[in-house]
Amino acid sequence: MDATYASALSALRSFNYDYIYNRPDSIAQGRAVIDVLTALVDHFIANPAMLPSSTNAEADPVTAAVTYVAGMTDRYAFDTAVRLLDWPAERRPLGIDVHG
Repeated sequence: MDATYASALSALRSFNYDYIYNRPDSIAQGRAVIDVLTALVDHFIANPAMLPSSTNAEADPVTAAVTYVAGMTDRYAFDTAVRLLDWPAERRPLGIDVHG
């Protein structure tokens, strides 16, 4: 990559980190996702019988819970948190709507 393109790419990366990835709203969104995923993993570790039968039965409860939650889409994870954990709406990231 020539110096002109490298400089432009570096400026774009700096802009993205300053104004997109590290802005307070983005950090809060990330924290909300981490909180719900942690709560779901903790829930399934404490209640392994609630894991689907397709989950690897030979895995230890932590691995089984982490593997199951890791396979969830964002929307499904928040739907599940609302359904199983009564996850409050104000703790969901913006843009994550929950069905039924």
